[in-house]
Amino acid sequence: MKTIIFKIVFMILIFWIGICVQAQNKGTIRGTVKDAQTGSALFGVNVYLKGTHIGSTSDLGGEYIIESVPSGQWTLVCSSIGFIKEEKEITIEDNSNLRLDFNLREDKLSFSDVVVTATRNQELITSIPVATDVLNLKEIEESNAKDVGEALKSVGASLIKNYGALGSLETISLRGSTDAQVLILVDGQRLNNAQRGSVDLSSIPLDAIEKIEVVKGGNSAMYGSDAVGGVINIITKSMARKAKLDFSLNGTYGTYNTQTYDVSVGQGIKNFDYFVSYNRTQTDGNFEYTDNSGAKTELKNGDTKADNFFLKGGYLFENQSHLSAFYQYRNSNNGSPGSIDYPNFSARNKVDKNHASVSYEGLSYGPFAFSFNTYILKRNHNYINPGSYAGAEESIYNSRALGALVQVFTDLNEFGLLSYGYEFRQDKLESDNLVDGLSRPFIGDHQRNVNSFYFQNDWKYNFDHSWKLTVVPAIRLDDYPEAGIGSQFSPKVGFSISHDEKWRGSLRGNVGRVYRAPTYNDLYWPEDTWTKGNPDLKPEKGITYDFGFIVQFAGLGSWSIESTYFGSKLDNLILWASGASGKWTPTNVAKANISGIESKVAWKGFNGFVEIQASYTNMSAKDDSDNSTVSDKYLIYRPKNKFDLILNFNYGIASLNFYYNYVGKRFHDSENTIEMDSYNLVNANIGVSPKLFGVDCNMKLEINNLEDEEIQASKGSPLPGREIRFSLGVKGSLVEL
Repeated sequence: MKTIIFKIVFMILIFWIGICVQAQNKGTIRGTVKDAQTGSALFGVNVYLKGTHIGSTSDLGGEYIIESVPSGQWTLVCSSIGFIKEEKEITIEDNSNLRLDFNLREDKLSFSDVVVTATRNQELITSIPVATDVLNLKEIEESNAKDVGEALKSVGASLIKNYGALGSLETISLRGSTDAQVLILVDGQRLNNAQRGSVDLSSIPLDAIEKIEVVKGGNSAMYGSDAVGGVINIITKSMARKAKLDFSLNGTYGTYNTQTYDVSVGQGIKNFDYFVSYNRTQTDGNFEYTDNSGAKTELKNGDTKADNFFLKGGYLFENQSHLSAFYQYRNSNNGSPGSIDYPNFSARNKVDKNHASVSYEGLSYGPFAFSFNTYILKRNHNYINPGSYAGAEESIYNSRALGALVQVFTDLNEFGLLSYGYEFRQDKLESDNLVDGLSRPFIGDHQRNVNSFYFQNDWKYNFDHSWKLTVVPAIRLDDYPEAGIGSQFSPKVGFSISHDEKWRGSLRGNVGRVYRAPTYNDLYWPEDTWTKGNPDLKPEKGITYDFGFIVQFAGLGSWSIESTYFGSKLDNLILWASGASGKWTPTNVAKANISGIESKVAWKGFNGFVEIQASYTNMSAKDDSDNSTVSDKYLIYRPKNKFDLILNFNYGIASLNFYYNYVGKRFHDSENTIEMDSYNLVNANIGVSPKLFGVDCNMKLEINNLEDEEIQASKGSPLPGREIRFSLGVKGSLVEL
């Protein structure tokens, strides 16, 4: 009944907004975009009406045209990475033809990232209220990373827990969260499913990724469940509005017979665009480690083999709206070696994943812009353990997620840019557990339909031409079918006071309510001698907040400095513990009080020859429950200190890159009796990229764990010692004439 009421209210709202829209006369804007210093035409520059999705992109001659512009007063924005954004106030009259040329000046501030995840709108990173890290394509290519988990190791206030060699399980914590409290998206689509909550980052290769946006802090007001510690949005490559053909081919071979192969091609052909890539990752994973007796032992059953295929295509309509679709397929077969204490020489994890999506963005009518998205994500996971104590065991998890999102953006002029939408998500699980071929009670078959509505207003007030106040209130309502979860209401408000002229920066802050719905594993784990699920669980919930600043300026190079104080008070945390019956079962008994400071300094100088980034996080993540044995104890796997340093040197065709990660001591148990040592990890690479016959050739020598340290990020799961890899590849572009 609640769901029906919510849908009726939403449809009435959309209808009411629709009838308020008056038929409007249209005009046309055209012009040329050039480099102010050289006078040359600029290709691929975005020109659009502020607060809408009405716009265009400059062609190879720098020409742009925007048709069907509603009459009225507008702000025309011209922006491109590497140049200072320009805005011009314009008036469109009935059937008018307006010509506006732009001469863009070079932006001396080289950290001017544009992000979309934080507010669902394109904004400069220095003006949004939320602390956000961006890993762009260049930064990913400079690193030794072969998957998303490896790429995120140097993000401040993050902790990657990995369980072995390349291809082994990798999960992430942000600001003291659990891995299930971090929402992972691909092009805005949720990867976290209802069965287990967390996402294995090692299963996401990098070959089809354009950039990764890491939004820190609670964001349930925009994205619902799981966004307690933050949101990671993986944005895939697209050739839309790019009149050229890009291609690349790369191979890597290294220690433990590690091999990766990547091939991709993408092209923009007038209104059409496509991108296709294939990745193969494999390794024997047979590195040495020191076992509990102090003897050197070779890890067995730690191999992996995975194939990934990605295809994306789109069509740009004359009104500048864009229809796109992608399909991703992954097949993997990994060994499951267990822990040092309980090694397993035969268990396997076999995963088959299909992800398909269709999106339509930029459809506009007057002050309204619309976007639509629907997707299906199927994941078949078989855990096969021939050596189980009960017999030959196979656990089968067949999950399917259907999703749809309708978003509306309404320009309210001086009252802000209103964003609102309806989202539907259906998670379905079919599971079975076979022992010697016979089925026994397991999680079972379940389906969860979640209906969600969100509203956000991005309101701005300009004090003068350089200072601006931004206030972003947001609310979201999620309706779950389980009585114990019910309807979840998530409000949030963020603000920033930003400056944008010779230097950029802002004071910013956020406070909001967050929650995480219990998973199928929590609710329905089968009762046996040792364990039992709890169908009466309630959602984890709490308040998160942060306050800080960011400033970017030029002087003896280009600088970016930021610092944020963050905190969270979380209740009803789900804790698996032994109950009165002696069985391990989850209950809503745990609480957490987390606070800390994260800081980052980045500098680029000597015409790009040197780039340095240092980030440090000091955090106190403690149990806040009434249980005297764990109260005021540190939460497991939350280090008090983390330090990351990146050094990049680029000269001509040569590059040298260093990555240093320090992770402080942390505890393995809630009573804080088992302490895990801090560790230092140093990765490095040296490469050359000569151009031969118009094609960029890339050769790189990579070394991971340069000091050959014995590291356990998670107790009982050793990581490889020193690894040496060699990469060879080519890439290039053919510009359409």
